[in-house]
Amino acid sequence: MTQTLHWLVVFCLSYLAVVFVCDVALLAVSALENGRRVRQRRAESLDALFVSGEVLPVSVIVPVYNEEAVVVPVVRSLLGLDYPQHEVILVNDGSTDGTLALLEREFALERRAMFSQQAFSRGDDPVTYRSRTDPRLVVVDSPVNGGSKAHALNLALDFCRYPYVCGVDGDTIYDRRALIKAMAPVHRDPARVVGVTSRIGVSTHPENHADGADGSGPAADMSFLGAFQHLEYLRSFLNDRLAWSRLGFMLCTSGAFMLYRRDVIDEVGGFSPAFSCEDIEITFRIHEHLLRTRRKYRIVALPDKVATTEGPASAQALVRQRARWQRVTLEVIWHYRRMIGNPRYKAVGLIGAPFFLLSEALAPVFELAGTVSVALAVALGLFEWQTFLLFLGVVAFANAVLASAGIWLEDAASREYRLRDLARLALLGPIELLAYRPILAWARLKGTVGFLRRERSWGKFERNPRGPAGGGGARPAAPALGPAGPRLVG
Repeated sequence: MTQTLHWLVVFCLSYLAVVFVCDVALLAVSALENGRRVRQRRAESLDALFVSGEVLPVSVIVPVYNEEAVVVPVVRSLLGLDYPQHEVILVNDGSTDGTLALLEREFALERRAMFSQQAFSRGDDPVTYRSRTDPRLVVVDSPVNGGSKAHALNLALDFCRYPYVCGVDGDTIYDRRALIKAMAPVHRDPARVVGVTSRIGVSTHPENHADGADGSGPAADMSFLGAFQHLEYLRSFLNDRLAWSRLGFMLCTSGAFMLYRRDVIDEVGGFSPAFSCEDIEITFRIHEHLLRTRRKYRIVALPDKVATTEGPASAQALVRQRARWQRVTLEVIWHYRRMIGNPRYKAVGLIGAPFFLLSEALAPVFELAGTVSVALAVALGLFEWQTFLLFLGVVAFANAVLASAGIWLEDAASREYRLRDLARLALLGPIELLAYRPILAWARLKGTVGFLRRERSWGKFERNPRGPAGGGGARPAAPALGPAGPRLVG
């Protein structure tokens, strides 16, 4: 039994060391990429780039289900995007609340017959509307819920007119310059850049989603749970995804903001409803298709915050959301397991997919092994508090370094933080290990069990308490499709 404990400890320590070294290496690449993007932004004028009408037009597709609490400010933020030519295709996916009636009243919808390609939505019989006050807004009303966000996105695709498609969430407020920022790398290299994603902010405060908000919001949500989610999002987007983008294996375009060339979406057959989430799966599928057909392409991640999404305000809601994220991670890794270590898939197969397997898919195994090793040491009378506390201190310090790096990368680019917010976030970094990581560990374990049981539920969390919603008095909270936001690595 002592020998078993010895190897368990070696097993866990080796895993921690490898993941930390990988995280530090990615951080170094991300810092270089962040600096390059900041210099590029300062050297060019995006306004001058997009003043001409000769730009690549974009169809923004947004699925909603029972979103009457937030749908009006979300749609207004999308219609208010500072981009010369875009349309908004909203799919009301069988909502049972007042979402459609609210849209009809606020945007003067009138029923119109519209052309549908019916490439992805055969068998659907939706009712279509166009806004009389802003013809760029088209609402596609599906009488029956399709059972997945992917189904609603596919339905929207059939009504899109433009060569670029930007998939967004129905609970997220967007910055006015989101499309300008995302389309800048496309206009620089339209032949190779087939996909773009960018950083999403998170807030547990519905007032940050108030009517008329521009999606930028405060630099950080300073509530206890909100601040930890903010640190986690920073690490995912800035510490990791910038490096993934730079090294050529961007593994997940966030469902809250994923922009793709339409012809590529068509080639791979649209979004798949067979997975718990659609965003990570379509990223892997596009990589697999383009690498298998030996095409030159890029999927780019940007450091700019383009939106603010509503995050869970309770530990229970957070666990439901993250358990679903863990399920889809395992679903995708298992489905595309042939790519792992396969040189045919270049950096995606040789670096990206193995790292994802190690740091995300297998994390619950090592977390469980660590818990078992502690319990076993106590049972055998071999547990030493001094050694254990020293180990926790070292891990907490390493975790705080990575969290602080994310804060530094964001602040270097935006200079939006107040000094007291910087101090609070820096102080939260060391205690994240004990106050926040156990919640995520439990969620990952639940998600892993759900994957083994082949669950496919969305894992909704209830809308956070809110006051009056834009466009009509106070409304009750509606069940939320949690943000299909980032796969959070590390």
